[in-house]
Amino acid sequence: MKKILLLLILLISASSFAANVTGKVFLDNGATYENCTITFTPVSPSAVLAQTTSQLDGSFTANIANGVYNIKYEKNGYQIYELLNYFINDTVILNDVTLSSNILVLVNGNVSGAWTKGHTYRVTGNIIVPAGQTLTIEEGVEVKFDGYYSLIVNGTLLANGSADKYVQFTSNKTSPTNKDWDQIVVNGISKMDYCIIEYGKAKNDDNIGLLNVTGNLTLTNSKIRNSEQSAISIRNAGIITVQNNKIYNCAYGFSVYTTGKVTIEDNEIYNHVWIGINIYQASTASTFKNNIIYDCIYQGIQSIRFNYKIERNIIFNTGTAIFVTYGQPTIINNTLIYNEHGIGLYDNPSTTPNPIINSNIISNNSKYAIYSDGTYKPHSVSYNLFYNNGYGTGNMLPIGVGTIITTNKNNTPADAYYNIFENPDFESITLADETFCILKSNSPAVDAGDPSIIASKNGTIVDIGAREIGGVLSNEKFTNSKLSTIKVFPNPTTNYLSFETNQDTTFDSIKFFDINGKTVDQIKLTNSVSEYQWKVSQHLAKGVYLYSIMNGNKTIDSGKFIKK
Repeated sequence: MKKILLLLILLISASSFAANVTGKVFLDNGATYENCTITFTPVSPSAVLAQTTSQLDGSFTANIANGVYNIKYEKNGYQIYELLNYFINDTVILNDVTLSSNILVLVNGNVSGAWTKGHTYRVTGNIIVPAGQTLTIEEGVEVKFDGYYSLIVNGTLLANGSADKYVQFTSNKTSPTNKDWDQIVVNGISKMDYCIIEYGKAKNDDNIGLLNVTGNLTLTNSKIRNSEQSAISIRNAGIITVQNNKIYNCAYGFSVYTTGKVTIEDNEIYNHVWIGINIYQASTASTFKNNIIYDCIYQGIQSIRFNYKIERNIIFNTGTAIFVTYGQPTIINNTLIYNEHGIGLYDNPSTTPNPIINSNIISNNSKYAIYSDGTYKPHSVSYNLFYNNGYGTGNMLPIGVGTIITTNKNNTPADAYYNIFENPDFESITLADETFCILKSNSPAVDAGDPSIIASKNGTIVDIGAREIGGVLSNEKFTNSKLSTIKVFPNPTTNYLSFETNQDTTFDSIKFFDINGKTVDQIKLTNSVSEYQWKVSQHLAKGVYLYSIMNGNKTIDSGKFIKK
């Protein structure tokens, strides 16, 4: 009787100190996921060896004694996945796991040739692409670093992923950190498209990044993320193009210190501990344009040396959106909203910051629109829109900035430099929306920018801010080659719109769009003409529309009109 009672006590005790563990395991190339083995190997004395298998949908469940385990997922034909030192207590839902069918290859030393799809290359020491040689990496290839090692490109690296099969440079750890491996060093030539580079580069005093470029780089459609240091550092490099990437969760997005030409354009740069783009120096031919930068604690862009353009960026939720420490950069057509300061100038007698500030929207910043740490003023402040900045327009500004003495061409009250002080009136301030920071048709910023700037979309006077009305243009592109001057009248209009040019220039089609780029009408003529009168549909709502005048496949003019 005592033995039976003792057995019952032991069973009840074991059940009381066990956890119900559930999870899912998937296969990267399968439609069904059954018969994957999940093994719980004890690490702590309280743990007990256990094993279970997955069902058709990949789900599994197990009753596991409380303790610390190494959890191994495996199936024949797939790479093993292992969670180390996992503490199990009470009810546990494990993260989903996907087993890779890639063939595993160990690499170190010199590498070249082709790394082909269907393979994972595990890096067990520094790997080097020698000068004069090329390493080509196909879509879907995984490059996993087994320690603090680097890929050093002295020759040529061609890494060509695709939208659904990225080339991935990552840690080999199942629970990676932001400093598991060293970096990719580009001393030669690298062209990378649809790549992921993540979980590498420990903090260092020289601000050298996870991707460090001293040669030539073209990086497009990629994700650079999760580093203790900069995502990308550029040092004494050649020609650099970084376009249409997501760069996030690092100390810095970019650290630029080069005499070469740098193009950083159309990127989303966010959630960095320090600065989005830190420009120590770069060629005056460099371009920093059309980037969206946000959630950087100190600055969105810091400009330290030389006189280049910082153009059409949207920067929000940072410390200072653009901080100038030296020289005369041209800060033009940016939208700087919901930061601490819009633009800042550093106080140092040897640096003399005096930027040109032209046609920007600077609004809803919690402190100043333009703030100077000391006695330095911008070189010029003109054609900007300032609105609802907590401490005002600025503490050190050129004489006359901010004093309303006239109106601009739209009859909006303005100062001597045609700066205006009205609500910019965006379609949306939600990043996920297609109309994010696009101006409404009745915005005071429409056609209120510097008339000497060529409008990028439609040939009229430029709008203030980063995104002109009609800034999202569907599949249509307005090249605005301006081969001729076409009269378009009356504008605004109610019933009709006439197009007239000289006899030397003719056209055979006209397309009409709403401000989001949706086609609302299209005229295709049998013969080329020099004049045409279009009847305005009464179904068109009142507002601003765009037109593009074509001769064959060539755009000869484009612009805006208003339906009254």
